[in-house]
Amino acid sequence: MTDIKIVPYTEKDNEAGLALEDQCTQGKSLVLKFKRPTFHARSQAYDNYKILCAKSGSKLIGIIAGTIKTVHLHGEEIQAVYVYDLRVHPDFRRKGIGKQLLNALLEEIGQLDCIYMLIAGGNEQALALATRNFEAKVIAPLTYLVIPVYKELEEKEEYRFKTASEVHELFMKKNPDLEFVPKFDKQKLHGLVSSITLNKSEKGGCSIWTNENLLAEQVVRIPLLLKLIKMFAAPLRPIIKLPAIPQSKEIIQSWFLFDFYGKDRESVRNLLAVVNNLALVNDRTCLYILLQAGNPMIQFVKAADLRIFKFPYVFLAKGAKIPDEKDYLYVDVRDL
Repeated sequence: MTDIKIVPYTEKDNEAGLALEDQCTQGKSLVLKFKRPTFHARSQAYDNYKILCAKSGSKLIGIIAGTIKTVHLHGEEIQAVYVYDLRVHPDFRRKGIGKQLLNALLEEIGQLDCIYMLIAGGNEQALALATRNFEAKVIAPLTYLVIPVYKELEEKEEYRFKTASEVHELFMKKNPDLEFVPKFDKQKLHGLVSSITLNKSEKGGCSIWTNENLLAEQVVRIPLLLKLIKMFAAPLRPIIKLPAIPQSKEIIQSWFLFDFYGKDRESVRNLLAVVNNLALVNDRTCLYILLQAGNPMIQFVKAADLRIFKFPYVFLAKGAKIPDEKDYLYVDVRDL
């Protein structure tokens, strides 16, 4: 593989980058891929980012991106690099391309305090690639909660629209022990939909984000069981409200909830009812919430009497200044 060269990404590489994305599907039974307006659209949500390409001759066979952030950790501000969008063409995997890309990116960015990644636990290829090349010192389990949106729920409390800054401030007030918190910049919230609190804002609130114009999810294949359920449920839909089962080539209409907080189970239940109904009138079919394993919000959400699916996710980090295993970590919605 001596003919491999690592070069900076330019907009001329966009078409090849999108073609490579099509080759890099996610999951086994439910298979997804990302659809973007441009390969670099996602990166533009960050202030300071770099994208590098691996090329064999003129063929783009790999790509990686990274952004530098200032985050608050253990009482001080540190410089962290978030590494994302690591893609290697299937024909060139297990040849060290991913490691070459990662090393080149870190050399380009320079030595900083912490390097981290987020990987879907069910994406075995990406997790194996990251584990093999990244050599993480901290591995923190996270849980993706997926809530289907398919029927109106009873709202037991009024709500108010707020600014994302106001909700973030309330969220931080409720979670003073959070670590790995980046500086809040509302100008970079390119996927922000809206922010809400329950009428008594101390009880619950969240902000809502969409990746539809940055990193939308498209279904490649659904498992046979879901195909059968979809077929047998079709005649019942005019009578009974049921969760939508996506079909091949469909874009999943999702909302991500972030800065999500609730005082207790009842507050979380009321907040989710409000968000569910907003999602329903906006033709969304599911809500996503990413929480660290052990976060009490997981139990509050599960107690909300909704259909909920759980998927594993993993935070990986290494460097001179990294979170402890016991730390409660902030999840930056732009990283998802």
